[in-house]
Amino acid sequence: PVSEERGKSNMAARQQSSIRIGCSSAFWGDSALGAFQLVKEAPNLNYLVADYLAEVTMGILARVKEKAEQKGEQGGYVKEFCTRVFAPLLSDLCKKNIRVVTNAGGMNPLACKAELEAIARENGQSLVVAAITGDDLLSSAQQLREANQLSKFEFGGEEEEIFVGSPKKKLMSFNAYIGARAIATALEKGAQVVITGRVVDSALVLGPLMHEFQWSPSSFDLLAAGSLAGHIIECGCQATGGNFTDWRDSVHSGAGGWTNMGFPFVDCFPDGSFLVSKPPNTGGLVTVGTVGEQMLYEIGDPAAYILPDVVLDLRAVEITQEGKDVVRVSGVRGRAPPDEYKISATHVNGYSVSANLMIGGMDAREKASEIAKAVLARASFLLKKRGLPDFLGTNVELLGSEHTYGPHSKVSETREVILRISVHHESMLALYLFGSEVAPTATSMAPGITGGGDGRPRARPLLAHTACLVHKSAVPVHIHVGDQAPISSVYVRPSWDGGDSIPPAPLPRLPPHASDHPSGPFVELPLIALCLARSGDKGDVANIGVLCRQPLFFPLIRRVLTDEAVRNYLSHVIDGNVVRFVLPGTWSFNFLCTRSLGGGGLSSLRYDRQGKAYAQMLLSKPIQVPRAWLSLVSPTYTAKL
Repeated sequence: PVSEERGKSNMAARQQSSIRIGCSSAFWGDSALGAFQLVKEAPNLNYLVADYLAEVTMGILARVKEKAEQKGEQGGYVKEFCTRVFAPLLSDLCKKNIRVVTNAGGMNPLACKAELEAIARENGQSLVVAAITGDDLLSSAQQLREANQLSKFEFGGEEEEIFVGSPKKKLMSFNAYIGARAIATALEKGAQVVITGRVVDSALVLGPLMHEFQWSPSSFDLLAAGSLAGHIIECGCQATGGNFTDWRDSVHSGAGGWTNMGFPFVDCFPDGSFLVSKPPNTGGLVTVGTVGEQMLYEIGDPAAYILPDVVLDLRAVEITQEGKDVVRVSGVRGRAPPDEYKISATHVNGYSVSANLMIGGMDAREKASEIAKAVLARASFLLKKRGLPDFLGTNVELLGSEHTYGPHSKVSETREVILRISVHHESMLALYLFGSEVAPTATSMAPGITGGGDGRPRARPLLAHTACLVHKSAVPVHIHVGDQAPISSVYVRPSWDGGDSIPPAPLPRLPPHASDHPSGPFVELPLIALCLARSGDKGDVANIGVLCRQPLFFPLIRRVLTDEAVRNYLSHVIDGNVVRFVLPGTWSFNFLCTRSLGGGGLSSLRYDRQGKAYAQMLLSKPIQVPRAWLSLVSPTYTAKL
């Protein structure tokens, strides 16, 4: 068993060395192979962390918990972690003294704790398991609203309305993003496994570092470094060549490539410096590009990336290649966090359904478009006959014809299209009536329709996501360590006299001949020839991070890739504004695109409801570059010149 004394002695022994932390999961549904790889193949692993919670996952887990309780059972947590990760690896974890920190507790951390303790007992192991609660504010949401403890959340220059449920829109989850302090305390008290609910993702790494190195809550530069280390590995293989612009380098990386993708770990030091790497003899790659793309993933203002424990300034971060699959990250700064936690909330907003048909043959795109019009018209006619209002929303996509590229589509003719029709309504009956008109298209409309034989499409509750802020004093956090009495604490703001901003980062070291107006003659290349990019989402806001492949390219890209240029190029998917931020230390940019995801998350009717392909779309944008640069660009992008 891990005692409090043993936890302290391990901490003292490690304070002058590095701590190795590996992340085995990026989301609920990630491969279970990551945990086995890190535990069995990553030398000297000290901590295994696993992230399972996306913004809408809490709403899904809330529904799972509700259904389980109706059966007199426990639910609402990630059972797969207990059965597919913890149980089969328990012996190795104990033998190697690897501690585990995960947010697999979801909506029910105490039930997850109990199941892990039962598994340990059944296998003859005595483990101290901790659970952290207090983030779940569902039962007190209305009370917090009435007490004026909630305020509006702003992101990308737009505010969200505070929503705590209504008779027709049931609130499913209302969770505060709490920080790393409670994790550090649980480890200090001897926990070998720490189960949390909705903590900010990077806290899974920062908590162990605060414990091991005894970083104080006011050591903001150190907290920023630990948070950045967590941010880089929290999405698993996205730091090791997954979701990477230069995907060919990843799939052909050796050691099996994508069939044996290496999961990331960080080697962190007491001074806040850290290295990013992966286990030996695994696929993928760790480079300035893979780590740089992940640093920009799903952030807002890089000068003020707000987390519960610290506000990060990423503008002066530098990423350097230290060796094969070893990258050093340095230069992050930190300052005091605000007095509020962000709350992530989900509620049921009616129902939605999507129908998919394959349309084959000549003129497939035109046929698909006409089929969609007819199906929606027939369904609307049936609603009217039943006295039902029309659909709250509809969306038609002709996948395979570059439909999502809008005016930039290069497909003039295709003989195969997937027609996807999605609708939203308050009534399940309305969606049933819509579904009843899908299969008949095969006999009453165009030739070449197939794929409707799997039965009528099934409707699902539409989970909408909202966010707001709550004062930290209104959110007591409870730490349950083994059989010890729970420890409760309320966030106390650490002392800080450094102001609300950090001086702007200096411009990067550029080659002497770098210019924002380089001399010609010029040729036209896609942006991907000069830059890497990755996109993600926060609610209805997409972010697109763009990194210049060389510092020489930075001045030109800064001049031509403005917020207005991005807004115009992606106007077919962006209903709001675009805000550009510059990160000089990594020759990169972050673009926030508001109201760009059709509502975002599970509330969107779009196929790409998380903006995952937006970076790829932007990388197609043509850029005028000097012909002299062609020798600096991969032949992949110059072959057609």
